[in-house]
Amino acid sequence: MSRLHIADTGLFVAMGQPSNSRYQAVRRFARRNDVTFVLPERVYEELTVDEPDVEAPPIDAAIDEGWATIAAPLEFSEPVVSRVMDGVQRYIANADDRPADEVERADAALAALAAQHLSAETATEAYIYTTDIAAGEGAETVLASEGYGDSVTFVNGFRFIEDLVTGDS
Repeated sequence: MSRLHIADTGLFVAMGQPSNSRYQAVRRFARRNDVTFVLPERVYEELTVDEPDVEAPPIDAAIDEGWATIAAPLEFSEPVVSRVMDGVQRYIANADDRPADEVERADAALAALAAQHLSAETATEAYIYTTDIAAGEGAETVLASEGYGDSVTFVNGFRFIEDLVTGDS
């Protein structure tokens, strides 16, 4: 079985800098379990904002260390990828009571990336690590409607980090 571990912006923001115990706990988890977190391009773009007032999360350090990578571009020509992207945006919009066009596309890209790999059979399971509850629940719901319910798991990013930190102490 091949597993795909998809990470969002919130996970890396919550981890903090490499000197932080949260970052170190996630890095240890990835190394011990031979996990590489895959980030959709939109997530990487969010994490590498070039603003002087913002301390950028250390995504490039994680990539250099080999436990994170940037996904290939999403294949919107694949109908399931487009359907999932649109479906998750609508789910989040309904959950947050706002127009779908105001939903960050990076949140929906998490599920679209899972759909792309599951439909191409390059992964049999997808774990979506996000701190955005609506995005995680939306991903599970929409992917289940596409027949991938048993193959997708939403991992609450905050709880994941907390469990790693308390388990390491």
